[in-house]
Amino acid sequence: MTKRYPIAAKYRAILYHVFLQSGFLSEAKHLLPSLPRSVQLESTALLSLAEESYPEAIEQYSTLLYTTLVDPEHTHRLALTYASNLALAHMYTANVQTAISTLEPQLREPQNSKGTLPHAVYNLCTMYEIRDDQARGRKEGIMEVVVARYGDVCGKGHFKLDSLR
Repeated sequence: MTKRYPIAAKYRAILYHVFLQSGFLSEAKHLLPSLPRSVQLESTALLSLAEESYPEAIEQYSTLLYTTLVDPEHTHRLALTYASNLALAHMYTANVQTAISTLEPQLREPQNSKGTLPHAVYNLCTMYEIRDDQARGRKEGIMEVVVARYGDVCGKGHFKLDSLR
């Protein structure tokens, strides 16, 4: 599609994500400059995470998350995605408490993106397990918030509670 429609930015963006998902990081990096400026920082942050450059990913996702909170032009729909990826970067640098502190408040916000929600819940429950023995109570608390707001968006497995399986 990018050869047939070379000026169509959406096809380059789709190809970029396919490269990342397939593990072709050098191809994705090569395509990055041709992506629209509006998605450059987000795409660079995702590449940093894929390349396991966690300090860079933390800096980039912190900027993106901050932008969603202070810029009225930016919607909150991406805040959960950015917080989830930022939390993963913190977790991979062995900073689980910061990861939890980053992601947990976003899951309690009412304007969550339902497409990201199950992954974010699963990641947070994993972080609870890594952090301490209070994991079950913390997972049940998040489950109450999510289920009360979104019903059946998340399956039982996302909460990682054995008694529900």
